[in-house]
Amino acid sequence: MSSDLAPAPKTKSKFAERYSVAIKEPLPEFNTPGGEAYAVSDSANPDAAIYALVHYPSVPVREDLYKALKEKPIANLVCPKDRGLMTLGLKGGDQQRLVTIFERPLGGPLMTEQGAVNEGVNPLHLRQNIILCTLKAIAGLHKIDHTHRSIRPTAMYFLKADRSDITIGECCSYPIGYKHHYALDALENCFTDERSKPKGDKSSDFFQFGAALLCLNVRAAAWQGRDGESFITARINQGSYWALGGGQEIPGATGNLVKGLMADDLSERWDAQDVLDWFEGAVKPKRTSMKAWSMNRPTRFNGKSYIDRRLLADAFANEPEAALKFLRDMNFATWIQMSFRDEVLSERAEKQLGINPSEGMASSRNHDHETIARICMFLYPQGPIRYKGLAVSVDNLGGILADAFAKDDRQMLTVLSEILAPRFLNSLMETLGGKAPEFNQHVAMLRKVGDIAKSTQLAQGMERVLYELNPSMPCLSNRFEKNWIVSVDQAVKALDRLASSGNVANVLTDRHIAAFMSKHGSGLEQEFNKLSSAQGNSARFNTLSLDFFGALQKRFRIGPLPSLTDKLVSGLMPAIKGMKNQKNKERLKSLLEKLKKGGDLSKISSDINISKMLADDARAFANARGLLAKLEKDRFRLSGRISAKDPEALEKGVKGARTLAFIIFTLTIVLVTMQ
Repeated sequence: MSSDLAPAPKTKSKFAERYSVAIKEPLPEFNTPGGEAYAVSDSANPDAAIYALVHYPSVPVREDLYKALKEKPIANLVCPKDRGLMTLGLKGGDQQRLVTIFERPLGGPLMTEQGAVNEGVNPLHLRQNIILCTLKAIAGLHKIDHTHRSIRPTAMYFLKADRSDITIGECCSYPIGYKHHYALDALENCFTDERSKPKGDKSSDFFQFGAALLCLNVRAAAWQGRDGESFITARINQGSYWALGGGQEIPGATGNLVKGLMADDLSERWDAQDVLDWFEGAVKPKRTSMKAWSMNRPTRFNGKSYIDRRLLADAFANEPEAALKFLRDMNFATWIQMSFRDEVLSERAEKQLGINPSEGMASSRNHDHETIARICMFLYPQGPIRYKGLAVSVDNLGGILADAFAKDDRQMLTVLSEILAPRFLNSLMETLGGKAPEFNQHVAMLRKVGDIAKSTQLAQGMERVLYELNPSMPCLSNRFEKNWIVSVDQAVKALDRLASSGNVANVLTDRHIAAFMSKHGSGLEQEFNKLSSAQGNSARFNTLSLDFFGALQKRFRIGPLPSLTDKLVSGLMPAIKGMKNQKNKERLKSLLEKLKKGGDLSKISSDINISKMLADDARAFANARGLLAKLEKDRFRLSGRISAKDPEALEKGVKGARTLAFIIFTLTIVLVTMQ
């Protein structure tokens, strides 16, 4: 409901006052997986050639790369010029969004999404300008220890209308390799979900460079229709150059360049120096030391014969039940010895892989899926983690996790939490046995979030993992749908706006808000634990909420919060009205009414110990009730008729008779003695 959504802020920042985004003038040629592009004007520089990218909240940005390019732009690369928050009239009403201002190329893209090539692209221009400009941009990124990882012909532009120099599109508005078409990506990056591609290295940029040149040379969107297992098989069997080009040969020196850049073997793939040598006319000798992914003998699975380990790993992952049955029906150790070069499998290693012939497979058993994941990792150590239909890279999980939350895909979130389990990741490390050292490093970094992921406590769980893996991501709580929240003080101010027209009850038990605040405000986990334990006691919960916001207001130096103060104080009124001491009740109400006018929760929290006053009132009332009950009991006892058979009366009568007898006896002795 709209009443549960914090409205976008109405005040303009200096950034919003300077730039005016024309939402009715989209620039789709500059769209990225991270946002949509629009025309924009700059009041400080009206003639500036710029465009605005309105970011998607659910797509993380490359914050470190943005800062590096903002500080020192790189030639022949679209670089950011400015960034800030702005309230825009989007679908669904006014929404606050992150907007980045980029340099705008004016000569158009080299190729459209439909495959139409810019008329300025010709063989001579390719060699003299396009290749050299692209190389400069890639080299500039690599010099500052960054990669592009999303080079494609549709995001390469002529810098000016004269169509001389070119520039390649920006790459800081989305995660590394995020949703880059795998037909245009290096083969080693193509076995993973498009939202969780390996971060790769510099060689991946050179492959994408070559793939873009191929498309421009054959003058077609060669990636279109290149989907599915058949294309991966073609790339492995024929090589990526021939598979993507559809068998078309690029003649001459340019063909040699493209082939070198698109080599599937990393040891053969050309780098910057090779391209410079090519410019000088030097011919790089063909290397033959290809790393073998072929098995000694083919393995027949599900009616198909596999010779490549990577393809067999994919097949097993796609049919886990059939794969486990296949592996358990054979002599596993013998199959390893017969099928793989230089593989020695000990009994311990076989046991660790989890192949147990006596067991069947149940689709709900995590152990079985973990077994298949280990087998796939054994087959392709540099490949992704394949588990329950997902193939993810352990070094780039932030994007796919954010996408799962944005789509509220609970099943995927569950699968990702199981992947992050430390026990499972450790078993994969043991399977690799040192074959992929980088994997071990990434697992060591993920151990912390693995423990967080399995926790059900408020401010923990997969929501907390989301913000740990994506530190610059805005809070994805539904309550902030119209806001871009990247700090605790922004979250509190947004909740104050929500309180002015909507419901703020239980906002602190919102798992996204709790996780986000705990990530960006050190030491808040303990406070959220207190709030969680007090949910069954409304008076205590409301009091803790007021104290919590008061502490945040003081700690982060947040200004007045009039609406939030009013709502929180109103939430306390039922408990205050229940106070029995009329004098204290009226005094507390008067103080709250006076202090809430300033919107200073921190002052209310410091000046009035509401929790203590409520507790003292309850304790005093309980003591009074106890005393009253005792007096009533005594009154009832004394006012009632006494029967001779009353136990208490009998007891006291006997005591009295004994006392009287003793007195008479004593007097008698005294009298006798006196006579």
